[in-house]
Amino acid sequence: MDSVINAAERMESAKKIRKKGGVPGNIYGPGINRNINVRFEEKEINHFLKSHSIGSKTIVNLDNNNLLCVIKSIQYDPISNKPIHIDLYATSEDKQAKVNVPVVFKGKEQLALNHLVLQVLEDEIGIQGALKDLPEMIAVDVASMADGSIITAKDLSLPENVRLLVNQDKVIARITKAVKASQSSQSEEEIAS
Repeated sequence: MDSVINAAERMESAKKIRKKGGVPGNIYGPGINRNINVRFEEKEINHFLKSHSIGSKTIVNLDNNNLLCVIKSIQYDPISNKPIHIDLYATSEDKQAKVNVPVVFKGKEQLALNHLVLQVLEDEIGIQGALKDLPEMIAVDVASMADGSIITAKDLSLPENVRLLVNQDKVIARITKAVKASQSSQSEEEIAS
């Protein structure tokens, strides 16, 4: 993990930070001795969030101190879709952490060629483990799956010492046949006349 984001401690309200073009946030957890309100530069955080999401591990450079963190939540403006608040959980490599990580499905193109559709029911999953062991996402290859296949939480491949925080039988996704659009009983010529 080599991603670093710069932050500065803030005393101003989140609203004032946003008016000045910043993005407010909070850092909390066992890796620090108190909760810290912070601000991020909008341009830097927008670039950072292109390759990081909830559950991503990162180092936050706060006043020349590097804090090992996990992104716990990101709030977006419903109109502009810009980030308006970020919560980070500070911990250490060996401390246990609970995070939601994205489930990424690979091989969807092959399903389409086979006239199959992937129905995603859960696009992220809760896991727990030492921060150093937690993956930033869980990949599932669906390319060779058939109609009626079901992917449950227990089918997800997790690193050793990482456990699920959901029931193992929870359905994550299923594969079904693609339904062709129903053809109109009238041809375009009949409609036009």
